[in-house]
Amino acid sequence: INVRVTTMDAELEFAIQSSTTGKQLFDQVVKTVGLREIWYFGLQYTDTKGFLTWLKLNKKVTAQDVKKEQTLLFKFRAKFYPEDVQEEIIQDITLRLFYLQVKDAVLSDEIYCPPETSVLLASFAMQAKYGDYNPESHKPGCLTSDRLLPQRVIGQFKLSPEEWEKRIMVWWADHKNTNREQAMVEYLKIAQDLEMYGVNVSYTFFEVLFILELVFIF
Repeated sequence: INVRVTTMDAELEFAIQSSTTGKQLFDQVVKTVGLREIWYFGLQYTDTKGFLTWLKLNKKVTAQDVKKEQTLLFKFRAKFYPEDVQEEIIQDITLRLFYLQVKDAVLSDEIYCPPETSVLLASFAMQAKYGDYNPESHKPGCLTSDRLLPQRVIGQFKLSPEEWEKRIMVWWADHKNTNREQAMVEYLKIAQDLEMYGVNVSYTFFEVLFILELVFIF
């Protein structure tokens, strides 16, 4: 049985048996990407009803409600978020996967972000991607191909792409000598204070009830 797993920055392919459990597939994925801080992550799939669902590790993959296609499709995503990114994350790969997932959630508006904060986050994203701002090489228009801000923010103000870029560059210049990993940490430190950070919209109704029960018990 062919399986394709997409992480935030790669696409992996595996061959599994009909007896393979969710845990065995998960272990293959984390071994391939070199991840040790595995407790934050899980495998998602779209079930036969079209809902995003977490793969159960203690059950066979084929016994779960995965769409029976020629290649079974999964996403490797963060299931739980650290409360303090700087203190809790150790591995660079963990940091990168969290950063890419949170950035995608901000840009797609899954995590609501005020306009000014969106510009600040974009400036740290540019620092993480390109390093220090250099007016000689980073000319106006150089960020045209980059996805910088949520569409909601762009539509909220009558600013041209060049004006948005200029605002981002002003803050980007302030991050001089911040290395890639630290820029990602700074991005996440800002994002973790946003209201929807860490809210996973793909829990089932029964999982939400279970979580609420735990909250009331403790």
